[in-house]
Amino acid sequence: MNKNEFALTPPMGWNSWDCYGAAVTEKELLQNADYMAKNLKEFGWEYIVCDIQWYEPLADSSHYRKFADLCMDEYGRVIPAPNRFPSAAEGGFRKIADY
Repeated sequence: MNKNEFALTPPMGWNSWDCYGAAVTEKELLQNADYMAKNLKEFGWEYIVCDIQWYEPLADSSHYRKFADLCMDEYGRVIPAPNRFPSAAEGGFRKIADY
């Protein structure tokens, strides 16, 4: 690896927490991805981050609900809340990641 070709810019992207706290939905996430692809990609923007509490069906702000029911699989791993991320109903973000 050539040190003069590695990480020429900082990672550039959008994080759902900055706009929606923990309450982002799939629709909002994809709308922001579309905007970034159309208007910012040419300037090096490339990352979309679906931040915290995507596994909590009733997340609606930047505050955490104590003892909230979380979406989990049979092994106790958190999975995307299907009411907020319908394309992840099979238990993962693959469709959104491939968007």
